[in-house]
Amino acid sequence: MINPPLVARLTGWIVVVFSAAFLPALAAALLHGDGSAPWFAGSAAAVLALGGTLLKLGAAAERQEPRYRDSLAVVGLAWFLISLAGALPYLFSGRLDFWSAVFESFSGFSSTGATAVPDLRLFSKSLLLWRSFSQWLGGMGIIVLMVAVLPFLGVGGQLMLKNEVSGPSSDKLRPRVAQTAKILWGVYLVLTALLTILLALGGLSFFDALCHSLTTISTGGFSNYNESAAVHQSYYVLTVLMIFMFLGSLSFALYWQALTGRWRALAFNREVIFLAAVVLVAALLSTTALARSGRFESTGLAFYHSLFQAISVVSTTGFSTDDWSAWPSLSKAVIFFLFFVGGCSGSTSGGVKCIRWLLLFKSVNRACRRLIRPRAVFPVRLQGKTIDEEVLDGVWLFLVVYFLTMAVAALALCAMGLDLSSALSAAASALGNVGPALGGIGAVGTYADLPGAAKGLLSLCMLLGRLELYSFLVLFFPEFWSKR
Repeated sequence: MINPPLVARLTGWIVVVFSAAFLPALAAALLHGDGSAPWFAGSAAAVLALGGTLLKLGAAAERQEPRYRDSLAVVGLAWFLISLAGALPYLFSGRLDFWSAVFESFSGFSSTGATAVPDLRLFSKSLLLWRSFSQWLGGMGIIVLMVAVLPFLGVGGQLMLKNEVSGPSSDKLRPRVAQTAKILWGVYLVLTALLTILLALGGLSFFDALCHSLTTISTGGFSNYNESAAVHQSYYVLTVLMIFMFLGSLSFALYWQALTGRWRALAFNREVIFLAAVVLVAALLSTTALARSGRFESTGLAFYHSLFQAISVVSTTGFSTDDWSAWPSLSKAVIFFLFFVGGCSGSTSGGVKCIRWLLLFKSVNRACRRLIRPRAVFPVRLQGKTIDEEVLDGVWLFLVVYFLTMAVAALALCAMGLDLSSALSAAASALGNVGPALGGIGAVGTYADLPGAAKGLLSLCMLLGRLELYSFLVLFFPEFWSKR
């Protein structure tokens, strides 16, 4: 059964610590004197008050340890409250209406990258920094951060971490979950700092370099410009972004293993090889269509843009160097297919994840071999390990629920007035945390003209995708809250 005071206490601590997330944007507002400081100060105060209220409600559970159901409730509620709280600066600024502000915040923290802002030039630098920072926080994970800074979470932190980290399983780097969280965030910080330096060397201002680093490593894709990555005319900058988008789509646990001398774990990982192969094949297919269409001056240029877009979409970053919604049908079909691939488990990417597709293909292969040799035993192996049947069943169930959720969302969007192409691609993009879409939305991913109900629905889809369905869906089951 759920322990409401305990859930309130743990959620309260997470919300209280999160209130400090507004400080970097507040500092930027004071530094630039753009008049937006009250937006962030007011947001921090409101969130702090909410966290304090939750702590007071949970005072009776001061020394209690959460069980599995409690940890599920904390993860789902904390992510929902934080995503709502992130909309406060947009609301206080008066630049966005309620549903657009909520959409922008959910898109940020889920590292989706879809935007409801009609013109980014209306935003102050501090508000642009907040957009980027929200993606950076959500990319690695709010709970991962909280476990790192709140060591008293203990066993409860391990349970919550399991429900937030992407993929069927996550590598345990250290016996203590707090150490694992610190390692993951340490690698995350180093990659962010390195990318900021490289982009600054490429001619970007420090502010642009920082914002793009925050949204690239998190595979979020928010840009400071309406044109997304197309605004950068430097192939050096675009190549650096391309490399780090791919790095962001790999498991951060593998980086730590490589740094500690186990580099073969990264170089020969089946999931990494599968991801690289998918990107290369997608880029080549798209290039053949673009070369025939004559959209680019040369085949080499067509391949470069195809490769950039393939990495951008498969990593669920969503940057674009060209309006690919105007590309040939084959190229658009390839990109739409990549909506469902995703990066590696344990990465900041959204989507289904490569490991699930690998296990699915292996399961299909086993089923076919069983038809030939019914009495033979064919265990499914990955990286030299036999995969439990429970994990394989979970992969099939996840895919069924994933595509069923997408279909229901697409039908609802059609009922709200969207055409089929826009509705289907928007639902797939939101659930996969990709950002751009087809139809009237376009490659840049501007959802400003959608009705409020559609923005609300897509916001929930983005959160569902970020938490990989179950950690949030379970909150809607009455049985979950029952006393049994």
